[in-house]
Amino acid sequence: MNAPVLTVEARELALAGMGASRLRKEDARFIQGKGNYVDDIKMPGMLHMDIVRSPIAHGRIVKINKAAALAIPGVHAVLTADDLKPLKLHWMPTLAGDVAAVLADEKVHFQMQEVAIVIADDRYIAADAVEAVEVEYEELPVVMDPYAALQPGAPVIRDDLAGKTEGAHGKREHHNHIFTWDAGDKAAADAAFDKAEVTVSQHMYYPRVHPCPLETCGCVASFDPVKGELTTFITSQAPHIVRTVVSMLSGIPESKVRIVSPDIGGGFGNKVPIYPGYVCAIVSSIVLGRPVKWVEDRIENISSTGFARDYHMDGELAATADGKITGLRVNVVADHVAFDACADPTKFPAGMFHIVSGSYDIPAAHASVKGESRGLQGTTRRAKGQTRRPEQSHPDGYWFGYLHRSRRCRSFQDLRYLGCWHV
Repeated sequence: MNAPVLTVEARELALAGMGASRLRKEDARFIQGKGNYVDDIKMPGMLHMDIVRSPIAHGRIVKINKAAALAIPGVHAVLTADDLKPLKLHWMPTLAGDVAAVLADEKVHFQMQEVAIVIADDRYIAADAVEAVEVEYEELPVVMDPYAALQPGAPVIRDDLAGKTEGAHGKREHHNHIFTWDAGDKAAADAAFDKAEVTVSQHMYYPRVHPCPLETCGCVASFDPVKGELTTFITSQAPHIVRTVVSMLSGIPESKVRIVSPDIGGGFGNKVPIYPGYVCAIVSSIVLGRPVKWVEDRIENISSTGFARDYHMDGELAATADGKITGLRVNVVADHVAFDACADPTKFPAGMFHIVSGSYDIPAAHASVKGESRGLQGTTRRAKGQTRRPEQSHPDGYWFGYLHRSRRCRSFQDLRYLGCWHV
Protein backbone atom coordinates (compact mmCIF):
# COMPACT_ATOMS: atom_id res chain seq x y z
CA MET A 1 0.00 0.00 0.00
CA ASN A 2 1.27 3.44 -0.89
CA ALA A 3 2.10 5.84 1.94
CA PRO A 4 -0.32 8.73 2.33
CA VAL A 5 0.60 11.83 0.36
CA LEU A 6 1.32 14.74 2.70
CA THR A 7 -0.12 18.15 2.05
CA VAL A 8 2.30 20.99 1.38
CA GLU A 9 1.62 22.36 4.86
CA ALA A 10 2.23 18.99 6.54
CA ARG A 11 5.41 18.41 4.56
CA GLU A 12 6.80 21.84 5.46
CA LEU A 13 5.96 21.21 9.10
CA ALA A 14 7.77 17.86 9.02
CA LEU A 15 10.83 19.28 7.31
CA ALA A 16 10.89 22.36 9.53
CA GLY A 17 13.43 24.89 8.30
CA MET A 18 15.98 27.48 9.34
CA GLY A 19 16.42 27.60 13.09
CA ALA A 20 14.55 24.34 13.64
CA SER A 21 15.97 21.79 16.06
CA ARG A 22 17.49 18.75 14.37
CA LEU A 23 17.92 15.31 15.83
CA ARG A 24 21.67 14.65 16.12
CA LYS A 25 22.59 11.01 15.65
CA GLU A 26 26.34 11.06 16.26
CA ASP A 27 26.52 12.75 19.66
CA ALA A 28 25.68 9.90 22.02
CA ARG A 29 29.01 8.06 21.79
CA PHE A 30 31.03 11.27 22.05
CA ILE A 31 29.35 12.56 25.20
CA GLN A 32 29.83 9.09 26.72
CA GLY A 33 33.55 9.11 25.97
CA LYS A 34 33.23 6.43 23.29
CA GLY A 35 34.80 8.33 20.42
CA ASN A 36 37.60 6.59 18.53
CA TYR A 37 40.48 8.97 17.83
CA VAL A 38 43.97 8.12 16.62
CA ASP A 39 45.44 8.38 20.11
CA ASP A 40 42.84 5.86 21.36
CA ILE A 41 44.24 3.19 19.04
CA LYS A 42 46.47 0.60 20.70
CA MET A 43 48.09 -2.39 18.99
CA PRO A 44 50.11 -5.33 20.30
CA GLY A 45 53.82 -4.52 20.32
CA MET A 46 53.21 -0.88 19.42
CA LEU A 47 56.17 1.51 19.67
CA HIS A 48 56.10 5.28 20.05
CA MET A 49 57.83 7.99 18.04
CA ASP A 50 58.91 11.49 19.02
CA ILE A 51 60.70 14.16 17.00
CA VAL A 52 63.87 16.18 17.55
CA ARG A 53 63.16 19.69 16.25
CA SER A 54 65.36 22.64 15.41
CA PRO A 55 65.54 25.51 17.93
CA ILE A 56 66.78 27.88 15.21
CA ALA A 57 65.15 29.10 12.00
CA HIS A 58 68.00 28.88 9.53
CA GLY A 59 71.27 27.03 9.84
CA ARG A 60 73.49 24.18 8.75
CA ILE A 61 73.61 20.93 10.68
CA VAL A 62 77.24 20.40 11.67
CA LYS A 63 76.87 17.20 13.68
CA ILE A 64 74.23 14.96 15.26
CA ASN A 65 75.23 12.77 18.20
CA LYS A 66 72.78 9.93 18.89
CA ALA A 67 74.88 8.01 21.43
CA ALA A 68 73.29 9.27 24.64
CA ALA A 69 69.77 8.75 23.28
CA LEU A 70 70.50 5.23 22.06
CA ALA A 71 71.90 4.34 25.49
CA ILE A 72 68.54 4.97 27.18
CA PRO A 73 66.77 1.66 27.98
CA GLY A 74 63.70 1.20 25.79
CA VAL A 75 65.00 3.21 22.82
CA HIS A 76 64.95 1.17 19.60
CA ALA A 77 66.23 3.65 17.04
CA VAL A 78 67.26 7.22 16.36
CA LEU A 79 67.00 8.18 12.68
CA THR A 80 68.22 11.23 10.75
CA ALA A 81 68.11 12.26 7.09
CA ASP A 82 71.28 10.27 6.50
CA ASP A 83 69.44 7.12 7.55
CA LEU A 84 66.61 7.85 5.12
CA LYS A 85 68.83 8.65 2.13
CA PRO A 86 69.47 5.01 1.13
CA LEU A 87 65.68 4.62 0.91
CA LYS A 88 65.35 7.95 -0.95
CA LEU A 89 62.86 9.07 1.69
CA HIS A 90 64.69 12.10 3.07
CA TRP A 91 62.63 14.38 0.75
CA MET A 92 58.99 13.99 -0.27
CA PRO A 93 56.65 15.63 -2.80
CA THR A 94 54.09 18.18 -1.64
CA LEU A 95 50.57 18.71 -2.94
CA ALA A 96 51.70 21.92 -4.65
CA GLY A 97 54.39 20.47 -6.90
CA ASP A 98 57.24 21.31 -4.53
CA VAL A 99 59.34 18.97 -2.40
CA ALA A 100 59.81 19.09 1.37
CA ALA A 101 62.46 17.65 3.65
CA VAL A 102 61.16 14.71 5.68
CA LEU A 103 64.06 15.20 8.08
CA ALA A 104 66.37 18.21 7.74
CA ASP A 105 69.03 17.31 5.17
CA GLU A 106 72.25 19.14 6.13
CA LYS A 107 70.28 22.35 6.78
CA VAL A 108 67.24 23.60 8.71
CA HIS A 109 64.87 26.04 7.02
CA PHE A 110 62.54 27.05 9.83
CA GLN A 111 62.28 26.88 13.57
CA MET A 112 60.83 23.58 14.84
CA GLN A 113 61.72 21.74 11.63
CA GLU A 114 62.11 17.98 12.03
CA VAL A 115 65.77 16.99 12.45
CA ALA A 116 65.65 13.43 13.83
CA ILE A 117 63.16 10.90 15.18
CA VAL A 118 63.31 8.58 18.17
CA ILE A 119 61.48 5.24 18.40
CA ALA A 120 60.95 3.85 21.90
CA ASP A 121 58.77 1.55 24.00
CA ASP A 122 56.55 4.42 25.21
CA ARG A 123 56.14 8.11 24.57
CA TYR A 124 57.84 9.11 27.82
CA ILE A 125 61.03 7.24 27.00
CA ALA A 126 60.88 8.70 23.50
CA ALA A 127 60.54 12.24 24.92
CA ASP A 128 63.54 11.69 27.21
CA ALA A 129 65.58 10.40 24.29
CA VAL A 130 64.69 13.45 22.19
CA GLU A 131 66.25 15.62 24.89
CA ALA A 132 69.38 13.44 24.81
CA VAL A 133 70.05 13.86 21.07
CA GLU A 134 72.82 16.43 20.61
CA VAL A 135 72.70 18.60 17.48
CA GLU A 136 75.33 21.18 16.60
CA TYR A 137 74.21 23.99 14.28
CA GLU A 138 75.96 26.72 12.31
CA GLU A 139 73.44 29.55 12.37
CA LEU A 140 72.70 31.40 9.15
CA PRO A 141 70.99 34.79 8.58
CA VAL A 142 67.21 34.80 8.85
CA VAL A 143 64.71 36.84 6.83
CA MET A 144 61.78 38.39 8.64
CA ASP A 145 60.23 40.45 5.84
CA PRO A 146 58.74 38.75 2.75
CA TYR A 147 59.69 41.75 0.62
CA ALA A 148 63.28 41.57 1.89
CA ALA A 149 63.30 37.86 0.99
CA LEU A 150 63.00 38.85 -2.68
CA GLN A 151 65.84 41.38 -2.67
CA PRO A 152 69.04 40.57 -4.63
CA GLY A 153 71.21 40.09 -1.53
CA ALA A 154 68.69 38.07 0.50
CA PRO A 155 69.94 34.85 2.13
CA VAL A 156 69.26 31.70 0.11
CA ILE A 157 66.66 29.72 2.06
CA ARG A 158 66.36 26.69 -0.22
CA ASP A 159 69.78 25.56 -1.43
CA ASP A 160 68.07 22.84 -3.49
CA LEU A 161 66.30 25.53 -5.55
CA ALA A 162 69.20 27.96 -5.93
CA GLY A 163 69.97 28.59 -9.60
CA LYS A 164 66.78 26.98 -10.85
CA THR A 165 64.78 29.23 -13.16
CA GLU A 166 61.74 26.98 -13.58
CA GLY A 167 59.26 26.07 -10.85
CA ALA A 168 56.13 23.96 -10.62
CA HIS A 169 54.02 26.97 -11.66
CA GLY A 170 56.27 28.76 -14.13
CA LYS A 171 59.37 30.96 -14.14
CA ARG A 172 61.22 31.67 -10.90
CA GLU A 173 62.40 35.28 -10.58
CA HIS A 174 64.60 34.91 -7.48
CA HIS A 175 66.18 32.16 -5.39
CA ASN A 176 63.45 32.67 -2.76
CA HIS A 177 60.65 33.06 -5.32
CA ILE A 178 58.24 30.11 -5.54
CA PHE A 179 55.58 31.18 -8.05
CA THR A 180 53.70 34.04 -9.64
CA TRP A 181 50.11 33.34 -10.55
CA ASP A 182 48.07 35.73 -12.68
CA ALA A 183 44.41 35.91 -13.60
CA GLY A 184 42.47 38.45 -15.65
CA ASP A 185 43.53 40.93 -18.34
CA LYS A 186 46.51 43.01 -17.21
CA ALA A 187 46.70 45.20 -20.31
CA ALA A 188 43.00 46.08 -20.16
CA ALA A 189 43.20 46.78 -16.42
CA ASP A 190 46.23 49.06 -16.87
CA ALA A 191 44.42 50.92 -19.67
CA ALA A 192 41.39 51.43 -17.44
CA PHE A 193 43.59 53.02 -14.78
CA ASP A 194 45.29 55.27 -17.34
CA LYS A 195 41.89 56.65 -18.36
CA ALA A 196 40.29 56.70 -14.90
CA GLU A 197 38.88 59.91 -13.46
CA VAL A 198 39.16 58.50 -9.93
CA THR A 199 41.48 55.87 -8.45
CA VAL A 200 41.67 54.53 -4.91
CA SER A 201 44.14 52.11 -3.35
CA GLN A 202 44.79 50.30 -0.12
CA HIS A 203 47.59 48.16 1.31
CA MET A 204 46.47 45.51 3.76
CA TYR A 205 48.26 42.81 5.71
CA TYR A 206 46.21 39.78 6.61
CA PRO A 207 48.32 38.13 9.34
CA ARG A 208 49.09 34.48 9.63
CA VAL A 209 46.57 32.35 11.50
CA HIS A 210 46.59 28.77 12.70
CA PRO A 211 43.56 26.43 12.69
CA CYS A 212 44.57 24.96 16.09
CA PRO A 213 42.15 22.00 16.19
CA LEU A 214 41.43 20.41 19.55
CA GLU A 215 43.09 17.20 18.38
CA THR A 216 46.66 17.54 17.16
CA CYS A 217 48.07 15.57 14.21
CA GLY A 218 49.13 11.96 14.61
CA CYS A 219 49.06 8.46 13.18
CA VAL A 220 49.51 4.78 13.94
CA ALA A 221 51.34 2.93 11.15
CA SER A 222 51.33 -0.87 10.99
CA PHE A 223 53.14 -2.77 8.25
CA ASP A 224 52.53 -6.48 7.73
CA PRO A 225 55.78 -7.88 6.25
CA VAL A 226 54.15 -11.22 5.40
CA LYS A 227 51.32 -9.78 3.31
CA GLY A 228 53.22 -6.68 2.27
CA GLU A 229 50.29 -4.54 3.42
CA LEU A 230 50.40 -1.19 5.21
CA THR A 231 47.56 0.05 7.42
CA THR A 232 47.77 3.57 8.81
CA PHE A 233 45.27 5.23 11.14
CA ILE A 234 45.75 8.94 10.60
CA THR A 235 44.31 12.33 11.48
CA SER A 236 43.66 13.23 7.86
CA GLN A 237 40.95 15.15 6.07
CA ALA A 238 42.17 13.72 2.75
CA PRO A 239 42.90 10.00 3.22
CA HIS A 240 42.80 9.21 -0.50
CA ILE A 241 45.58 11.72 -1.19
CA VAL A 242 47.60 10.26 1.68
CA ARG A 243 47.25 6.77 0.23
CA THR A 244 48.54 7.91 -3.16
CA VAL A 245 51.53 9.78 -1.75
CA VAL A 246 52.42 6.96 0.68
CA SER A 247 52.35 4.50 -2.19
CA MET A 248 54.62 6.77 -4.25
CA LEU A 249 57.11 7.14 -1.40
CA SER A 250 57.16 3.58 -0.14
CA GLY A 251 56.81 1.66 -3.40
CA ILE A 252 53.96 -0.35 -1.88
CA PRO A 253 51.12 -0.75 -4.42
CA GLU A 254 48.18 1.50 -3.65
CA SER A 255 45.97 -1.58 -3.47
CA LYS A 256 47.99 -2.70 -0.44
CA VAL A 257 47.92 0.65 1.36
CA ARG A 258 44.97 1.18 3.70
CA ILE A 259 44.49 4.65 5.18
CA VAL A 260 41.90 4.99 7.94
CA SER A 261 40.66 8.35 9.21
CA PRO A 262 38.76 7.59 12.42
CA ASP A 263 37.02 10.29 14.45
CA ILE A 264 38.78 13.61 13.82
CA GLY A 265 38.95 16.25 16.54
CA GLY A 266 38.78 19.21 14.19
CA GLY A 267 40.85 19.96 11.13
CA PHE A 268 40.01 23.22 9.34
CA GLY A 269 42.47 22.44 6.55
CA ASN A 270 45.31 21.77 9.00
CA LYS A 271 44.91 18.02 8.46
CA VAL A 272 45.03 17.97 4.67
CA PRO A 273 48.84 18.10 4.19
CA ILE A 274 51.11 15.10 4.58
CA TYR A 275 53.53 15.84 7.40
CA PRO A 276 56.99 14.32 7.94
CA GLY A 277 55.74 12.73 11.16
CA TYR A 278 53.38 10.54 9.15
CA VAL A 279 56.13 9.47 6.76
CA CYS A 280 58.61 8.78 9.56
CA ALA A 281 56.12 6.64 11.51
CA ILE A 282 55.37 4.62 8.37
CA VAL A 283 59.07 4.14 7.56
CA SER A 284 59.74 3.11 11.16
CA SER A 285 56.98 0.50 11.07
CA ILE A 286 58.29 -0.92 7.78
CA VAL A 287 61.88 -1.09 9.08
CA LEU A 288 61.11 -2.40 12.59
CA GLY A 289 58.18 -4.63 11.65
CA ARG A 290 56.03 -3.29 14.50
CA PRO A 291 53.20 -0.72 14.77
CA VAL A 292 54.47 2.81 15.47
CA LYS A 293 52.40 5.64 16.93
CA TRP A 294 53.19 9.33 16.65
CA VAL A 295 51.02 12.06 18.17
CA GLU A 296 52.34 15.61 18.31
CA ASP A 297 51.89 17.89 21.31
CA ARG A 298 50.22 21.28 21.24
CA ILE A 299 53.43 23.29 20.81
CA GLU A 300 54.43 21.11 17.85
CA ASN A 301 51.02 21.52 16.25
CA ILE A 302 51.04 25.30 16.51
CA SER A 303 54.67 25.64 15.52
CA SER A 304 55.18 23.23 12.65
CA THR A 305 51.93 22.32 10.90
CA GLY A 306 50.19 24.13 8.07
CA PHE A 307 48.99 27.69 8.63
CA ALA A 308 46.79 30.05 6.64
CA ARG A 309 46.76 33.63 5.37
CA ASP A 310 49.95 35.73 5.76
CA TYR A 311 49.10 37.89 2.75
CA HIS A 312 50.51 41.33 1.97
CA MET A 313 47.88 42.79 -0.34
CA ASP A 314 47.73 45.89 -2.55
CA GLY A 315 44.38 46.63 -4.16
CA GLU A 316 43.30 49.39 -6.52
CA LEU A 317 40.04 50.45 -8.13
CA ALA A 318 39.56 52.74 -11.11
CA ALA A 319 36.25 54.58 -11.41
CA THR A 320 34.39 57.40 -13.10
CA ALA A 321 33.63 60.59 -11.21
CA ASP A 322 30.09 59.40 -10.51
CA GLY A 323 31.31 56.14 -8.89
CA LYS A 324 31.11 53.55 -11.69
CA ILE A 325 33.98 51.06 -11.35
CA THR A 326 35.96 50.66 -14.57
CA GLY A 327 38.97 48.65 -13.47
CA LEU A 328 40.42 46.56 -10.66
CA ARG A 329 44.00 45.50 -9.83
CA VAL A 330 45.21 43.26 -7.00
CA ASN A 331 48.79 42.33 -6.19
CA VAL A 332 49.57 39.95 -3.34
CA VAL A 333 52.83 38.77 -1.80
CA ALA A 334 52.13 35.42 -0.13
CA ASP A 335 54.58 34.20 2.50
CA HIS A 336 55.01 30.44 2.13
CA VAL A 337 58.00 30.11 4.50
CA ALA A 338 60.17 27.09 3.61
CA PHE A 339 58.24 24.54 1.55
CA ASP A 340 55.22 25.17 -0.65
CA ALA A 341 52.60 22.74 0.64
CA CYS A 342 49.40 24.46 -0.47
CA ALA A 343 46.46 22.11 -0.69
CA ASP A 344 44.09 24.52 -2.42
CA PRO A 345 41.38 22.67 -4.36
CA THR A 346 41.88 24.95 -7.36
CA LYS A 347 44.64 27.12 -8.75
CA PHE A 348 45.02 30.02 -6.30
CA PRO A 349 44.06 32.93 -8.61
CA ALA A 350 40.97 31.10 -9.79
CA GLY A 351 39.51 31.44 -6.32
CA MET A 352 40.92 34.85 -5.47
CA PHE A 353 40.14 36.49 -8.80
CA HIS A 354 36.46 35.58 -8.69
CA ILE A 355 36.15 36.72 -5.11
CA VAL A 356 37.76 40.13 -5.60
CA SER A 357 35.80 40.79 -8.79
CA GLY A 358 32.61 39.29 -7.40
CA SER A 359 29.43 39.38 -9.47
CA TYR A 360 29.91 43.00 -10.45
CA ASP A 361 30.16 44.39 -13.97
CA ILE A 362 33.83 45.38 -13.93
CA PRO A 363 35.06 45.85 -17.50
CA ALA A 364 38.73 45.10 -16.75
CA ALA A 365 40.39 43.29 -13.85
CA HIS A 366 43.71 41.64 -13.07
CA ALA A 367 45.06 39.80 -10.03
CA SER A 368 48.61 38.64 -9.34
CA VAL A 369 49.90 36.51 -6.47
CA LYS A 370 53.63 36.13 -5.80
CA GLY A 371 54.69 33.36 -3.43
CA GLU A 372 58.08 33.39 -1.70
CA SER A 373 60.02 31.48 0.93
CA ARG A 374 61.97 32.85 3.87
CA GLY A 375 63.74 31.60 6.99
CA LEU A 376 61.86 32.81 10.04
CA GLN A 377 62.91 33.32 13.64
CA GLY A 378 60.25 33.02 16.29
CA THR A 379 56.98 31.15 16.12
CA THR A 380 57.12 29.71 12.63
CA ARG A 381 55.30 27.29 10.42
CA ARG A 382 56.24 24.92 7.67
CA ALA A 383 54.21 26.40 4.84
CA LYS A 384 50.70 27.13 3.80
CA GLY A 385 48.73 23.96 3.97
CA GLN A 386 45.12 24.96 3.99
CA THR A 387 42.08 24.01 1.98
CA ARG A 388 39.46 26.65 2.72
CA ARG A 389 36.43 28.21 1.15
CA PRO A 390 37.52 30.78 -1.45
CA GLU A 391 36.31 33.75 0.55
CA GLN A 392 38.35 32.56 3.53
CA SER A 393 41.44 31.67 1.55
CA HIS A 394 41.36 34.96 -0.27
CA PRO A 395 40.36 37.71 2.17
CA ASP A 396 40.84 40.38 -0.49
CA GLY A 397 37.27 39.54 -1.38
CA TYR A 398 36.00 41.03 1.86
CA TRP A 399 37.38 44.50 1.47
CA PHE A 400 36.86 44.69 -2.28
CA GLY A 401 33.32 43.51 -1.76
CA TYR A 402 32.86 46.28 0.77
CA LEU A 403 33.92 48.89 -1.74
CA HIS A 404 31.73 47.33 -4.41
CA ARG A 405 28.77 48.05 -2.17
CA SER A 406 29.77 51.72 -2.23
CA ARG A 407 29.44 52.08 -5.99
CA ARG A 408 27.14 55.02 -5.59
CA CYS A 409 29.84 57.09 -3.83
CA ARG A 410 30.31 60.37 -5.72
CA SER A 411 33.76 61.44 -4.59
CA PHE A 412 36.98 60.63 -2.79
CA GLN A 413 35.44 62.06 0.36
CA ASP A 414 32.62 59.54 0.19
CA LEU A 415 35.10 56.70 -0.13
CA ARG A 416 37.17 57.97 2.81
CA TYR A 417 34.00 58.25 4.88
CA LEU A 418 33.38 54.54 4.42
CA GLY A 419 36.55 53.93 6.40
CA CYS A 420 38.09 51.31 4.14
CA TRP A 421 40.26 53.28 1.71
CA HIS A 422 43.25 55.64 1.86
CA VAL A 423 42.82 58.34 -0.76
